[in-house]
Amino acid sequence: MKILLANKFFYPHGGTETYMFSLASLLSSNGHKMVGFSQKNKKNIEIKGKEFFINEIKLDKFYWFNIFKIGRVFWSFTAKKKITKLIKKENPDIVHIHNIYHQISPSILPVIKKTNTPIVMTVHDFKLISPDYTLWATKHKPSGKSIIAKLFMGLEYYFHKTINVYKKNIDLFIAPSEFVKNKLIEDGFEANKIIVLPHFTKIERKKITSEKNYIVYFGRLDKSKGINTLIKAFAKIESDTKLKIIGSGPEEQELKELTKKLNCENKIEFISHCKKDELELIIADSMFSVFPSLVHETFGLGIIESYALGKPVIASSVGAFTENVKNNTGILFDTDNEKQLEKALEKLISDKNLRISMGENALKVANEKFTNNYHYDKIINIYSSLVTKK
Repeated sequence: MKILLANKFFYPHGGTETYMFSLASLLSSNGHKMVGFSQKNKKNIEIKGKEFFINEIKLDKFYWFNIFKIGRVFWSFTAKKKITKLIKKENPDIVHIHNIYHQISPSILPVIKKTNTPIVMTVHDFKLISPDYTLWATKHKPSGKSIIAKLFMGLEYYFHKTINVYKKNIDLFIAPSEFVKNKLIEDGFEANKIIVLPHFTKIERKKITSEKNYIVYFGRLDKSKGINTLIKAFAKIESDTKLKIIGSGPEEQELKELTKKLNCENKIEFISHCKKDELELIIADSMFSVFPSLVHETFGLGIIESYALGKPVIASSVGAFTENVKNNTGILFDTDNEKQLEKALEKLISDKNLRISMGENALKVANEKFTNNYHYDKIINIYSSLVTKK
């Protein structure tokens, strides 16, 4: 089978790309052919179809010259022409959409539909039902976006919603959790066009190794992740256990200043960057992982990666976390509740037997529900059913 993957970035950029490239590798290793459609960038991973990639537009901050390109956010005629040529040349069996908002736009969907090529879309965030991608689980909803950025995101969202471009053209939406599926249905998406398929991890661990005296958070450092709540709760714990915070983002400096203010610099270590194998080793040697998110998460790959390394987790009661964290694999606490998080930390730090028991259960769950083979069988069944209908 030949699969065309469409995403606005074609290099390691975030969780969406992590999943997409893992999927591409999984499919390729099973004999399927991969084609890509994205923006041009020197960091792009090599893939067939790159000659049809569109020019890159940077939207991470305001650039005056983007004023002349802003129409592309709503409807990109260039992307529409390029993908038409790509499909004519490569004739893929199916198109798998990931994130195409802003830089590519859904302008490509109607022209793909006209070729009678099935389209599936993995829903990596809440952009289909919210202008700014996120669903906050707290009343306080901080945003670093400018008024201009919010305005354009709102206009873009309501334009695409009004013309129903996603609902009309996507044959099947793949939701990584029941939470995402339910939110889509609440917004008017057809239940029979949504299938739940959790992400997977390529990490494979058969047994739990010994642990060192630290816990770990890994992921992006921004306000939505609730790391300041974690630091405040951890600072109150009387223990020689350390906290490693791995990742980078706009909140990095502010979080370091908070650590100084609370006089717990000797207890907390920041690691901005590390390679994937190094990160896996750090997680494997930890006591457990913590994910104190303030927004409803669509899945929570970090939780599953921790499970695959035999580690339990403490996580906030948001989105898909409530599906993936059960009593026998970790502890949930009320979102942004510093006191509850403090108690959960104390409980798991002080009880080694509980950690070991939860870690063993977590590893079992990872090996049963989130493996390469399980995901491959499911995704191929999805593709095949749509191709057969075609």
